[in-house]
Amino acid sequence: MNTSNSASRDGIPRLSRRSVIGGALAALVATGTSACQSGNAVVGEGETVLVSVSIAAPSAGPVYLANALGYFKDEGLNVEVKEIANASLQIATGQVKYGLVNTTTLMQSASENIGLQAVCITQVDPSYILAVSDAVWNKHGLTEAMPLKDKLAALKGEKITAVGGRTTNPGAKLLEALYKKNGLPPDTISVLSMTSSAASTAAFQNGQVGVIFQPQPQPDQVLSMVPGKIVYNTGDSPLFTEMDNVAWSTLATSAKFAAANPDLTAKMCTAIGKANDYLDKSPADAAEALKDLLPTDLAILKDSMPTYKWAPAGKMSEADFANSVDVLASMGMFAKVTPDQVKASYTTAHQQ
Repeated sequence: MNTSNSASRDGIPRLSRRSVIGGALAALVATGTSACQSGNAVVGEGETVLVSVSIAAPSAGPVYLANALGYFKDEGLNVEVKEIANASLQIATGQVKYGLVNTTTLMQSASENIGLQAVCITQVDPSYILAVSDAVWNKHGLTEAMPLKDKLAALKGEKITAVGGRTTNPGAKLLEALYKKNGLPPDTISVLSMTSSAASTAAFQNGQVGVIFQPQPQPDQVLSMVPGKIVYNTGDSPLFTEMDNVAWSTLATSAKFAAANPDLTAKMCTAIGKANDYLDKSPADAAEALKDLLPTDLAILKDSMPTYKWAPAGKMSEADFANSVDVLASMGMFAKVTPDQVKASYTTAHQQ
């Protein structure tokens, strides 16, 4: 998946994270009133609603599943799902009506006041796996009996890959938090910027890196091709209890668009909420429904789905969302934002 400033398929421009966040205000000013009008437009009955996901992975499960199981259709919606990298500016200006956006990106956008607004919650309680190749394990003399801190310290000088690099990738910031929690320098492991998860997997396969820190299924995928071992999992660790019920990703739209299309937005949230609940209660069945939509071996996908947690019915109170922002900011995920910016970036008005 190319994240450079080039045109993507179907004529929708792909923007780098730097362009999306750092240049957001300038872009909005440059586009003038036409972008604002697009972001405020009312969608007619039967009109196709474009929804973006950044990657075809389990994290995008609620959108793919709501489409595959007919939850959008049940609400009378005609939804088209597209994989578009770094779509936050396109969503904020109405080129894309709705899209999955992680909370880190949402808050980075809030600091620029571009009008991006989350309307319901998808993933909570992120689970990231730290795994190493057998070559790295043996090179550093790691053993199962070693304390976690010693294992982490022994990996000094190794590299991981992160889509977007250290400064913008939530996983890379989460890894820094893991090292800080163990009293180790956050830059103990270097980060190589990658353009896609496929490139990240390839880097592990060809030996360019020997460490991976990703949610499933990437760790199981790479370890199925390159022998290695899992060192640590944030999801079942007492080190990250503050992440319980933290909003990790959301369905977002333009605040103006949501206000102009309240019924549509409520229907979107209802469908996403049903998909969240299905994923939570029947992860194996969800994997079956998604097997042709996600580029993952079905057995690995079935093992991966239970590691994800979803907001019940897609709902979260404004107070819990604000707490999520505080937790993520404390981990260095983004610069602290003001209470007004947090309030503007999330609404429960469309959650039924």
